[in-house]
Amino acid sequence: MATCLITGATGFVGRHVLDLVLADPTALGCDRAVALGRREPDGVADSAFVSADLEQVPGLRSAIHRIQPDVVLHTAGRTPPAANEELYRGNFWGTIHLLAALRTLEKPVRVVLLGSAAELGPVPVARLPVDESYPCLPVEAYGRGKYLATLAGLAERPPLDVAVARVFNPIGPFAPPSQALGRFARLLAEPGREPIELTTGDLSARRDFIDVRDVAAAMVAIARQGRAGTVYHVGTGCSRPVGEGLKRLIELSGRSARVREEIAGERSPPADSRADASRLMEQTGWRPRISFDQSLTDLWQSVITRSHDMPILATTAA
Repeated sequence: MATCLITGATGFVGRHVLDLVLADPTALGCDRAVALGRREPDGVADSAFVSADLEQVPGLRSAIHRIQPDVVLHTAGRTPPAANEELYRGNFWGTIHLLAALRTLEKPVRVVLLGSAAELGPVPVARLPVDESYPCLPVEAYGRGKYLATLAGLAERPPLDVAVARVFNPIGPFAPPSQALGRFARLLAEPGREPIELTTGDLSARRDFIDVRDVAAAMVAIARQGRAGTVYHVGTGCSRPVGEGLKRLIELSGRSARVREEIAGERSPPADSRADASRLMEQTGWRPRISFDQSLTDLWQSVITRSHDMPILATTAA
């Protein structure tokens, strides 16, 4: 029985990856899907969950031998505002421990790591949209930890077959408050007097926002058709100001809001980020299909329902 293993299935991206694979594990040539982590995802049968901590090597190795995965979609990790030590431990060392445990199986395993655009560091506007040939120079602990994990994955050799999905800015249902649009949605959903006061950073900053469900589909496409030792940028190729997303969330909320930007020092030219995902599209046929507006609509709906047990809403094409 071929098995697909998903790590980090209680996280933002991981939960959507798990839902997609559970719906049709045969898309990856598997008969079943199993989530591995410290907490059992909501709504998942006990038989589809194995408890293990990526930072506890003996227990992790035992779990991997029990599961005997053939495909691994590794989404587990930590994000800011976690402390730097936690970011390195969760993103780099967690990946190192997972790969080491998989090697002890001594059998072929297809692995897709969830990378991040933060690995790139600042990219000059002249190089946008940025492709995978751009040299990574991450400046923060999160980006550095993710880049070290990417390098570790790319250094693997058979029987492990490792590729990396380097994701730009995922949004959509259940986006966490650690992300700007996820935080704005939660603040707008809180009861209180109006106009609601919102304090933000630089709303002119531009990001390549991609729906989390398109990210999940990209990871599956890479697992199915991607090439070992390859990084794939996952994005739309377009960028939008963060302020555009906030404006739309305010409209969806039906509330009045007073927005105050707090920018240290003088305002600099808007930062921009755009992915060149042509490698992914050409090699796998993947395309982003969910529009920015639909992502925000579904994000807002997920916040006001306040329940991860609610079904994910139907989507429309971009």
